[in-house]
Amino acid sequence: MSTFEILRTLCELPGPGGDERRVQEFLRERWSARGFEVSIDGVGNLAAHVGGQGPKLALCAHADEVCLAVRHIDDDGYLWLSSGQRDIEARPSLRSPYFLPLGHPALVITDGEPVPGVFATLTGHILTKAQRDKKELDWNDIWVDVGAPSLGAAEERGIRVGDRVIWSPPTRRVGDLVYAKAMDDRAGLAVLDLFAQRADPRAFAYDVYLVSTVQEELGLIGAASVSRRLGCELAIAVDIGLSGDVPGVDQKDVATRVGAGPILVHKDLYAYDRALIRELERAAAAASIAVQHAVYVIYGSDAGEFVRAGVRAALIAIATRYTHSPFEAVHLGDIDAAGALVERFARGS
Repeated sequence: MSTFEILRTLCELPGPGGDERRVQEFLRERWSARGFEVSIDGVGNLAAHVGGQGPKLALCAHADEVCLAVRHIDDDGYLWLSSGQRDIEARPSLRSPYFLPLGHPALVITDGEPVPGVFATLTGHILTKAQRDKKELDWNDIWVDVGAPSLGAAEERGIRVGDRVIWSPPTRRVGDLVYAKAMDDRAGLAVLDLFAQRADPRAFAYDVYLVSTVQEELGLIGAASVSRRLGCELAIAVDIGLSGDVPGVDQKDVATRVGAGPILVHKDLYAYDRALIRELERAAAAASIAVQHAVYVIYGSDAGEFVRAGVRAALIAIATRYTHSPFEAVHLGDIDAAGALVERFARGS
């Protein structure tokens, strides 16, 4: 599969926090086919032992995506929502990721087959003046219409309170940019898969594990479990990063941009290992890979949980426009470059 094909496949798989099984099974099949020993723990984290000689190194990215949750099904079959993340008390607004998909496809993740629907709100002629003039939005201003005429009809389709709901737009490629839902963090998983497909453990200076974690968006839950279970000496997370090359962003705040190479994040909510970052820099230079550098103010990743566990950790980020939206955008060249960087690092640069 080409980089675009693997990225599209990963992004279009449903994998909300707490129900990442489809993503994990896809990776289990691909990585088992490479001969790696693959296991899934009780929380749902997937770990593939690639091998190599040296300190134990975890390369990780998270499988879960931003989602909503069904909090109520009314008598007319409409689904009422809340946040599927840890920001459940956050007030929705027109800038909130939860209101961006209005009018766009929804997918309800049930125990059986996912159920399609549409994110809806009151529009046009039916709005009262008070509704048109409403300044503050709340969770009663958005719902999902699955075409069910009643509560019973919705339940017959397998929909239950607690089911996750995700955005379901098509993946689009425009030149070297790819727009899709769930780039956070299927872009990171695509980097890990590129590494997996060309990995030669005999050449590695580390004993490498590939890890697809769960519930990152709910508080780094999966990474906390993995850091204890694997006992790695080093960890590198691959996640999306911020991109300042869009209108309205001051480059003094965010200078990183799509198409300019992987980002080495020095600090976000956590401070990452300086020596490990320098080693990644040397690996990039040896392979003629351009990299960017960043300090993020409001940000966090699985790498932070490894830091909390006392593990030397670093974060490689993929510059991404429109994060936490149904149209997150990355540059294919950045995915390829990040894959080449982690491979060169694993060889001991």
